[in-house]
Amino acid sequence: MEISFLNDMKKEHNEIDNNWLNLHYQGTIVVVLLVFVLECLIGIILYYTDEINTTIPLYLMKFLIIPSSVNVLCLFIEFKVMRSNRISQETKKTTVSLSLVFIFFVVYMVHSAFLSLYFIFSLSILLTTIYGNYRLTTLTAILSLMSIISSDLIFLWDEDKISVLDNGINFSNFLISLFILISFYFVSLVVISFEKERNVAFLKKEREKTKLIEFSQIDELTGLNNRVAFRNAMEDMENDSCNNKYIFVMIDLDNFKLLNDNFGHLEGDHCLLLFSSILKMNCNGGIPFRYGGDEFSIMFKNTTMKQVITYCEGIQNEFTSNDQIVKSNLPLSVSFGVSIYKCGTAPSKLIKNSDTALYQSKRTKNKITIFNASCIK
Repeated sequence: MEISFLNDMKKEHNEIDNNWLNLHYQGTIVVVLLVFVLECLIGIILYYTDEINTTIPLYLMKFLIIPSSVNVLCLFIEFKVMRSNRISQETKKTTVSLSLVFIFFVVYMVHSAFLSLYFIFSLSILLTTIYGNYRLTTLTAILSLMSIISSDLIFLWDEDKISVLDNGINFSNFLISLFILISFYFVSLVVISFEKERNVAFLKKEREKTKLIEFSQIDELTGLNNRVAFRNAMEDMENDSCNNKYIFVMIDLDNFKLLNDNFGHLEGDHCLLLFSSILKMNCNGGIPFRYGGDEFSIMFKNTTMKQVITYCEGIQNEFTSNDQIVKSNLPLSVSFGVSIYKCGTAPSKLIKNSDTALYQSKRTKNKITIFNASCIK
């Protein structure tokens, strides 16, 4: 129960992660395209306003062709990584996240004269918070800070840019940009922390809810599915595709009343527990239910009638040969009523058919009867 719940949650979490990773990757493609369009527009504006201080070929090479080529190379690397089945999901997340930082670094380095561009690095950090991975967010933040420092202090791509070391105002702006980015990083860590706490609380509540639902469908004495689970299974069967075949079996313990009368209800409960364990081990993929009292049932899906009969015979033989049953010196046995579900048949009709077949079996007892027209006579 617990393992199944955790596996389902893990599967859903991975699916959400994968969807966001694809969106993250597509976002880098959009960013590269937008940057290319903006570079073209800026070039046209500068050309017509006579603000280009170099030759047109050199300007195109320096501010359009080289930056765009580097960005396209980043996209190509991302593409190869995303398409590979041998690369882990975590590596793909890291590649996409850091590639976006590098793309922003190229943009910032080329146009570092526009100081406000450092804000674009906050976007690269923000996009990693969805993964809830402290390491990835930290790595992205460090690379973003290194990008700003490298562009402002080492790589002077734009010759018209005034160095941040030339005057106190520029250097102050440089420090402020680093401070804002670091602050944004710590805020992102806080967001991740609260998201993790909220997810833990949500999972705890869902786990408790799932346990409550499952416990409400379990018979307290035998541990088998109860009538609530039985009704749900019938609804699922009725709503299922007609391509799936169902066989329904009603079961009754013969002479069970004698056991209660001779040995008391406690022994009767022990007998029910014994039969329930036999039922669990021998229904071979079928879903066992305690229908009520000493009545049980099994629902088989996509199982042949020959297999169902074999399983029923195995249950009969194991029950009647059990030491506890033999020692009771009572004629305890098991009777079965079997019917086939036809698409469109009401569940109540299916139960009635199985019950009719069971009634025929109990006339002689320890028998398996398949419902047909002769059972009605």
